[in-house]
Amino acid sequence: MTKQEQIAYLKKNEQKMTDYVKKENPKLISIQWDWKSIEVVEVQPNAGGIPTGKKYYELVIEGKFNGIVDSILKSGFYLDSRNSYPKMSDIFYLNSDDVRYLNTIDGVEVWDYYK
Repeated sequence: MTKQEQIAYLKKNEQKMTDYVKKENPKLISIQWDWKSIEVVEVQPNAGGIPTGKKYYELVIEGKFNGIVDSILKSGFYLDSRNSYPKMSDIFYLNSDDVRYLNTIDGVEVWDYYK
């Protein structure tokens, strides 16, 4: 399967992805997915920097939330292989540390956590 086929599949399941993320973080009212951000990465589990276990693949997608232009969140899927279809049952939401927006504090722009 190509990256374009993975994107087409996710677009077809966009509402399921959005519902899942909103369920995990009720403060998120709307999600605007960035289809160009999709990346498949190989992950090597580790314990304190020492490789452990079998490598696996994740498909990661970024998005914006609540109509905030300068915001970011991340979600993803565990994959059987680099070129497999993502399964809706394998979706995960990266923790709230990855839900941020650009905020101005004392005249300085900083990425702040959305609470």
